[in-house]
Amino acid sequence: MSKRRWMLLLILGAFGLFSVYRCCQPYTLKAGSEIFERHGANQNEPFLRFLPSEPKPMEVDHPESLFSSDDLLNSYLQMNVTNSSRFLSPQLTKVTVVPNPVPLRVGDKLKVKIRLYYTDGKPVETGGDYLRIWLKEPSLKANVNGQVIDHRNGTYTGQVLLPWKGHPQVIVSIANTRHHIALIMKYINQYGLLQMMASKFIDPSGKHTEETQCSPKHDAIIVGCHLEDRCNLTDHNYGLPWFCCKPKSPFVNCDDIQTVKSNQSSKINDLTKWISTTQKHMRISDFRIWVAEDLKNHTHLPAPAHFCPEHRPEVTWNYTTPVGYYHNNVWVNRMCKNENNSISCLKNKRFVFFGDSNNRGIYHLLCTMSNSTTFTAHYTKDKPWHKLLMARNSKLNIDLMWAPHNPPFYVGPHQPLDTMQSVGHRLDSTPHDKPIVVILHLFYHLTRTTLSVFRAFVKDARAGVDRLLARAPDSVVIIKGPHSMTFKGVLEPIDYLRRRYEEIWYQEFAGIHDKVFYINAWDRTTGDGNVNVHPTAKIKTDVANDVLSCVCRRNL
Repeated sequence: MSKRRWMLLLILGAFGLFSVYRCCQPYTLKAGSEIFERHGANQNEPFLRFLPSEPKPMEVDHPESLFSSDDLLNSYLQMNVTNSSRFLSPQLTKVTVVPNPVPLRVGDKLKVKIRLYYTDGKPVETGGDYLRIWLKEPSLKANVNGQVIDHRNGTYTGQVLLPWKGHPQVIVSIANTRHHIALIMKYINQYGLLQMMASKFIDPSGKHTEETQCSPKHDAIIVGCHLEDRCNLTDHNYGLPWFCCKPKSPFVNCDDIQTVKSNQSSKINDLTKWISTTQKHMRISDFRIWVAEDLKNHTHLPAPAHFCPEHRPEVTWNYTTPVGYYHNNVWVNRMCKNENNSISCLKNKRFVFFGDSNNRGIYHLLCTMSNSTTFTAHYTKDKPWHKLLMARNSKLNIDLMWAPHNPPFYVGPHQPLDTMQSVGHRLDSTPHDKPIVVILHLFYHLTRTTLSVFRAFVKDARAGVDRLLARAPDSVVIIKGPHSMTFKGVLEPIDYLRRRYEEIWYQEFAGIHDKVFYINAWDRTTGDGNVNVHPTAKIKTDVANDVLSCVCRRNL
């Protein structure tokens, strides 16, 4: 072999080794860099390509897995957040893409390392901030939620499944900063509510009335009365905590409570309001990748072979993110295969919906799907209606009912307390003349109070479900979990509270997971980028179809 050929082989070998070395280095993205600022449909735009690496299984650790919920809450309550505090900088935060297979294929997982920095350029050395990662590709009407793990030292690991072939955007954001969480949770811990509520007391003659401030937290700050000057109205609130200032009128006493209203007012300071409206859902990275079909030429991940009406309730509690994804505007369930359920399976059943307006939306959808006729007043924006709603299809013997949960429930004008009853009380009064289907959704109204109050509501629901299943074992019980919302006016740290709420539901319903279905609404609303308190009509329809899958059971 000639010397020239030997030299050529040596040069090619060195170049190959250098290429492998370069490829095996992780990619670091900084907020503001061109590689993720440009994310249009132009085929000439840059796409990240990665080098080979052994894929790892999806991690399911929660960000706070090393800490108890109480410890985590206490860490926020002990924070002292002031105008001089150091705040996070989305611009300085670094996102590093971990080496991945080349090419990335359908079914792979993309993993990134995230390092947070303060605005002064110094790295964050503690955890407690809540981050998001998700994929979207508008041209395919596709999106999927990922997960982020908190390492408690200012670094995070984000991971997202790649379910379809295409050029999706990878988006990373800071959803709730720990400053945001601390300020809101400290305020709620002091006042018991984020927004004030009041009750009206009316004597039996109706001649004497008085309105006083209230809170579900017995030792909360209530302007106008000390601890010894309060009525314990827990019994009047169907066993759930409710405390109001005692009426000062000699003609009215604590037992004369009749109505509840929301003042829609708050005493939060300017710093809390600024952080809660601006220091959240801050995008720190947005870049595009190329995803090829898998080795079996699949252009998107198919749903499992078994149909949703075949899976057992306990499976719905033990999910891995994501539980599904949208592709061509169709929800692809990763736990089971959706099918078109016949409305006939709703025949001879009684549906009872408990919760807020989001569950009322599912009630209205099932009324439409079942061709049922409503015979109670409808809710309109001109005249808020938070009272009992009922509908019926006489031909198919279907009855439907929606009822709001009890205070704290944020109605506008004063509303009679007996129209807002606890889940347990409503269940006890539900007749068992036919199989009962229960759909529970306790969420947004309760994000404005303490976690202990939310747990009390879930405990009440659990006790009611236990009593129901004892007398009506053919009942179907469905819990709809929290959903995402990024609306600027939502001051509550939803990402933090969502974790706590899912944990509380899981703990309090332990022992009957095999009898109760849990619908995860978080993944579909986070991937979809839902903004408002009420998700889109498409998402509500998909949730309604999940409800049908739980009801239209096959013989197992």
